[in-house]
Amino acid sequence: MARFKFLVAFLALLICAGGVAGAWFFWTKFAQPEIVVNRHISGKGGGLERPDLGKRHFDAAIALLKEGELVSARDRLLYLLEYFPESATCEEAKRIVGEVNMDLLLSKIPLPGKSEHKVRRGEALLTIAGRSQTTIDYIMRANAKTSEFIFPDETLTVYPLNFRVEISLARSAVTVFDGEKLFKEYPILDRHLPADLKAPVATTVSERVAWLGNQPVNFTHPAYMNCAKWIRTGRIGLFIRQADPVADGAGEARPYGVMLANADLEELYTILRTGSKVNLVK
Repeated sequence: MARFKFLVAFLALLICAGGVAGAWFFWTKFAQPEIVVNRHISGKGGGLERPDLGKRHFDAAIALLKEGELVSARDRLLYLLEYFPESATCEEAKRIVGEVNMDLLLSKIPLPGKSEHKVRRGEALLTIAGRSQTTIDYIMRANAKTSEFIFPDETLTVYPLNFRVEISLARSAVTVFDGEKLFKEYPILDRHLPADLKAPVATTVSERVAWLGNQPVNFTHPAYMNCAKWIRTGRIGLFIRQADPVADGAGEARPYGVMLANADLEELYTILRTGSKVNLVK
C-alpha cells in the first residue's frame, strides 16, 4: 500500500513538473514575445525602441520603383506619409513622391487630366495655355520646346494645373498640394518678409515674372528659359524668389520674399499659374 501511495505521489509530481515546464514553454515562446512587442509599440519598457512600422511600406515602394511602377510606388509612399508620419523614412518618402510626381507630370506617361492638343491654324501658346488651364512653361517643358513657335497639326501635351501652395514658416518649406495630396515640397533657404505680414494669410498668385538683367521679358525672348524668375502673390511683400536673385528692377538691397534654390523655383514657376491658391502658415 505504501508503495502504491509513493507511486501515485511520484506520478503527481511528474504531472506538476510537466505542467510547470509547459507553462514556461508557452511563456517564453508566445506570451513574453507579445509583451515585448507591445512594449516596443507603446514606447514603454525601459529603453526599448519603437519599431519603424512604416519602413516596410517604404521598402515596398522602392521595390515598385525599381520595377518601373511609378504610380503604384508613389501611392504606397503617400499611404506611408498619411498613416505612419512618425516613420524615419518620411523625409525621403516626401522627396521621392515629389520627384515621381514631376516625372509623371512632364513625361508622356498618361495621367488623369493629361491630354493631347492638336494645334489649329491661328492658335498660339498663350491661347492654348489659357484654354487648357495650364502654363506656357509647362507646355514648353512637357513638349521639349525651346521656343514659342508652334505649327498647325502639331500635337502638344497639356495638363490642367490646379495646384495650391502652402508656405510654412515653422518648417521652412513650400509645399505644393494636388487637392489634399502632397505633390512636392521645396525647402526655404532664406526668407525676408515685411514685419506686418503675419501668418495665417490666404492669397493667390497674382503675377509670374521673368527678368533678364533689370528688364522683364516674356516667353518669346531667346534667353527666356535661363532668366531669373519670381512669383508675386496678392499680399504685399509675399514673393517666392530664387535664393540668389539677380537685379530684378525693384531696387531692393534685400528683396522681400521666401527664397528657393534656382532649380526649385523653376519647377514651381512651371506648375503655378496666375490664380493658384497660396497660404502662408506659421
